[in-house]
Amino acid sequence: MKLKLFYSLKRKVLAVCLAGMILMALCVGGISLWTISHLTYDYEIQNMNHLVDTKATIINDELLRSESIVNYAANSVSRKISDPDQLRNPAFQQRLAQSVDHDFQDATTNLHIICSYYLYYPSENISALWKASRGHDSMFYDVLAQQRGESGQAAPRHVVAFAYLMDQGKAAWTQPYYSPYLNRYIISYLRPIYEDGVMVAIIGVDLDFQAFIDRLYAKPSEGEEHGMIILSDATGTVEYSPKKPLGVPLVDKDIHLKDTADKVAEAGQTDNEMLSYTWAGKPSLAGIRTLRNGMNFIDLRQVPKIYNRTHKAFMQMGFGLVAVCILASLLPLYMISRLLERLQLVIEAAKEVGEGNYDVKLHDMHPDDIGELSRNFQAMAEKVAAAQENLTYMSQHDALTGILNRMGLDKEVADWLKAHPASHGALVSLDLDGFKFINDLHGHMAGDEALRTLAKDLIESFGHDQIIGRNGGDEFVVFMKDTEPEQAEKVIKAFSNKVKTFTYDGEIHAFSVSIGYTLYKGDGTSLSRLFHQSDTALYAVKLRGRNHYRIYDATMENLNRTSLGFNLETITKNLPLGLLVSEAKPHGKILFVNKTMVEMLECRNIHEFMEFTQGYAPNVVCTCDRERMTKMVWEQSAREPDRPHCMSYSIHTAKGLDKRVFAIWRMADNPNYGEVFYATLMEASFLRELTSDDGECKA
Repeated sequence: MKLKLFYSLKRKVLAVCLAGMILMALCVGGISLWTISHLTYDYEIQNMNHLVDTKATIINDELLRSESIVNYAANSVSRKISDPDQLRNPAFQQRLAQSVDHDFQDATTNLHIICSYYLYYPSENISALWKASRGHDSMFYDVLAQQRGESGQAAPRHVVAFAYLMDQGKAAWTQPYYSPYLNRYIISYLRPIYEDGVMVAIIGVDLDFQAFIDRLYAKPSEGEEHGMIILSDATGTVEYSPKKPLGVPLVDKDIHLKDTADKVAEAGQTDNEMLSYTWAGKPSLAGIRTLRNGMNFIDLRQVPKIYNRTHKAFMQMGFGLVAVCILASLLPLYMISRLLERLQLVIEAAKEVGEGNYDVKLHDMHPDDIGELSRNFQAMAEKVAAAQENLTYMSQHDALTGILNRMGLDKEVADWLKAHPASHGALVSLDLDGFKFINDLHGHMAGDEALRTLAKDLIESFGHDQIIGRNGGDEFVVFMKDTEPEQAEKVIKAFSNKVKTFTYDGEIHAFSVSIGYTLYKGDGTSLSRLFHQSDTALYAVKLRGRNHYRIYDATMENLNRTSLGFNLETITKNLPLGLLVSEAKPHGKILFVNKTMVEMLECRNIHEFMEFTQGYAPNVVCTCDRERMTKMVWEQSAREPDRPHCMSYSIHTAKGLDKRVFAIWRMADNPNYGEVFYATLMEASFLRELTSDDGECKA
């Protein structure tokens, strides 16, 4: 692997050096002044055309919006005039003027370059509406009313604009002109309204031409390197440019068109046609677009200055070539450095993994040996991390129930106590009552299902946010976090009183739980002490009948575990009488037998016993006595249900023998199984050995 990596790196270094030399040769031998000049020139032309297109679009949009306002108002007026004689009615004139005024007021709020709008009746030679803006806001004042207030006469007409319209005979834009009444340069758009071939009204707007120009461009101005931007009339002879007097002929600025007027018109309708000018005696080029109002928008640039920028680009390219040569010589060293840095990342990641930190991130996506090494190492680290995480989980969780085991339980509780030393809580110890009985009677798989069910019940009753674990065997522990004494007792009581069942082999079985708990009062009590207290409380519950709950108190420490520490398993295993518990039914299911009972039927174990009897109590009795025994049991139970009864009958063993037994039994209510029969059996032969003929014990 090391040899392969070495040769791979060597090939990379040689390839980089070779590429650097080839790059320098191509840069020095392949680039020429003509190529740079040509490319730069084409770029300048494209830039000019782009600028002209963009600006022309902006201007035309403003013009089109102004036309739309006037046309809308004109169409509205035309619909309202059905007879030219209506215009002789002053009241009708007033209503019409108000309607037009309303239309323009709505429109001018979004088109601030409009400085004036009006309605004129040529047949009556009167202005019905003329409103103008003062320029500093969007408010329009009534020119007619102001003129009547100042001189008692109506405001004069737009002589230039109206004369132009009369000449055109249709809607048209005027060339820019100075309005002494508005005290500014304007361009006007007027729309005549005809009725029966007679021009009955004129509607128009005036655009503040200086504001129009200022909005479009504040730069560039004459003399700057990138040229001059111009608005001209249709002949290309009048300049309209910022910071220049309006109406100045281009020839007065030493700008002369070399192409014909037809060429100008053709270029204005073409996207990439360039015009030839002379500017200050120097050859110049211009991109031109014809606007909606007949004016031309021109971007003018001197050819020498274009080539000056070409020369500058050539110088910049020269410096670039020098920089490329330097970089080409440094490139091999840089690449080697980068390769070593990538290797160093892998080395550092290996060190981290060796120290137990599996959270390493290698994102080397290069398709070479180092990239493959990084990716494989990353994959290995992730697998090791997953395996370690799985081992940690398995070491702290119970495989049967999925909840915490004793190690995980101790860690979780200890961590919480360390983080919340002043908080309150409760440590609860639980024990599944009669777990050995369930295993012996139904098998270990049934016992496992009971444990799993109890774990689920604990999670459901105490909550997912609490610390719940299996201490071992049939013992469980719950640590209730952030819990006050009243709340702890409420939850524990509810769980203790809850009916608990598990399902195995299609049948539902009841079980009970003994509970002991102690409180953590934020006083720094150690975890071992809390476990001792809860276990002591649990033991006190077991001594007093199980299936209940108790809280720890100091008096429980005096319990004598040695003398009182008998459990059901110990007692039933060593009891010298056969013990049989079954359902109080005609075909009652066997619920429990002890070791002596199994031996009495000559079975090797509980499983063989259950298989031989098929799990039903009447099958213990010999067929010759079964009917009589069953009849006596139910008769005695019906007559005296609360007292014990006795009888003698024969049992049939697994080895084919019949034995006479003496049985004492009684019926009682069980909280888990309802009414059951409790019976003790003794072989009659053994009973005769113990008693004399007169009934006295031989001993």
